[in-house]
Amino acid sequence: MSRKTIPFIIAFVLSCLVMVVAGVFSFSGAVTAEKFGSTTAWSQPYDIAESMKVIDLSGDGQDELFIQNASGVRVYDPNGNILNDFTYDSPKTTLGDVNGDGVEDIVVYHSGNFFSVDTIINGQQKTIASELPVFVPARVALIRFDGGSEIVLGDVSGSIASISTSGQVLWQSDFANEEIRGMDDAKIGGKTYAAIASHDGTVGVFDAQGNPVWQISQEQLRRMRAFDLNADGNSEVITGGEYGAFYIYSAVDGSTIFSKSLGQAVSEVREVELNGDPSSREIIVGGKDGGIWAFSYNGTTTTQMWTASLSDKVTEISGLDINEDGKEEAVIGDDSGKVAVFTENGTRNNLPSHDSGITRIDIGKLGNERYVVIADGGAVQANKVNFNSIPGFQFTPLIVGLIVSAIMLVIAGILASIPPKPEMKVSFQDKSKESLEAQRRMLKESIADVERLRKAGEVTGDAYLARLKRLRGDLADNEEAYKKAGFSIKVETFQCPNCGGTLELGMDKCEYCGQVILS
Repeated sequence: MSRKTIPFIIAFVLSCLVMVVAGVFSFSGAVTAEKFGSTTAWSQPYDIAESMKVIDLSGDGQDELFIQNASGVRVYDPNGNILNDFTYDSPKTTLGDVNGDGVEDIVVYHSGNFFSVDTIINGQQKTIASELPVFVPARVALIRFDGGSEIVLGDVSGSIASISTSGQVLWQSDFANEEIRGMDDAKIGGKTYAAIASHDGTVGVFDAQGNPVWQISQEQLRRMRAFDLNADGNSEVITGGEYGAFYIYSAVDGSTIFSKSLGQAVSEVREVELNGDPSSREIIVGGKDGGIWAFSYNGTTTTQMWTASLSDKVTEISGLDINEDGKEEAVIGDDSGKVAVFTENGTRNNLPSHDSGITRIDIGKLGNERYVVIADGGAVQANKVNFNSIPGFQFTPLIVGLIVSAIMLVIAGILASIPPKPEMKVSFQDKSKESLEAQRRMLKESIADVERLRKAGEVTGDAYLARLKRLRGDLADNEEAYKKAGFSIKVETFQCPNCGGTLELGMDKCEYCGQVILS
């Protein structure tokens, strides 16, 4: 192979590899010019929110911000001004239409007056039940059973109870042995039931009379949600375990639809419409060590879409169609204060970090703008999230790949045009007698070495002949330099291996028999 073609072959192979990598980056969407950012519209001090929702609580068509922590309940108007502020002892809250007027109300289950339930309707506070057969609040939900709405309560010891919207106790149960960690409405055959889960791993579905439809046990549990993932009138109950078990159960009978071990405790589970396809539902799962998993469920199979991670425990997940393309982006916060936006394919964009851990994130319209509302350890902020995109930036890796390939071909051309290095030739000019003698000895030793290599079979054929011919040529030059310097030379001889004639060292052909010595 010609030495001039080798650089071009290497450059061609490297160019192909560069273009393949550039194509993967361009068409996989790994490199885009999409950029999400945010600006803060308003911020108010607030300690460690436990619950938060952008919702219309007054019925005027304008959303307010509801927020609750361990010491009370507060409502802000769209501009961040306090509308209502109520103090409670260890409250747990839920939102729902208590009085049937079509407007969402606040329900507060708290430790005051031997464990009571209050309603806050259009800013008016009212205690509807006290001295209840449950203890320190853990969860509360307003479940719209087919026979009427009930307020279902769960405490830190695993007991559950239900009261009517007017405050009468309807039923109670010693459901589990540890704190109630999940409470949600679930559909079976289009009818509404209550899905409940405890930290000890007990999961069950109850009817309006408090009768269990089914009940199972799994590993210790941190989160439970219920969604009708395939719109067939039957919900799926989703749980995340203390040791990484992720389950999807059928709300009908508790059978397992999907299970996977995620390798770390599950800290949050939410539904986010990532792909904009109404025939499938997407679930985002967050882990205690910062892991994030996106799953898609199409009614028959569950597939993992992508994985990602944040630097600390995932504390909140919410969905927002920021760029108005029919697909929601997942807005995710962690316990170190990081907030990031993840797109359908898992591409991450960071929003401004907070000084303390993120406790709640919700999305909604406050006034005339849609906001991402973020609560951390010391404040609540309304943020306007923006989206920027540069058309065509997707193909930048291909352009870069072409430029790099062209540069490699130019370098190959330069290397091919460099003339070959001239053969090294021993110079015998202007040498002393001692130097010439030393070089002569060296050349003879080299000739002897080549002969030994030939006899040992380590060098044969053209390589042997070329090496020996060059050494003998150098020896002849050495002798010529001797003569030119006026030094006497003792002629050394050897015998022809064919006829035995005496020949001068360095001759290639016997002058007696004509035998070619080198052959």
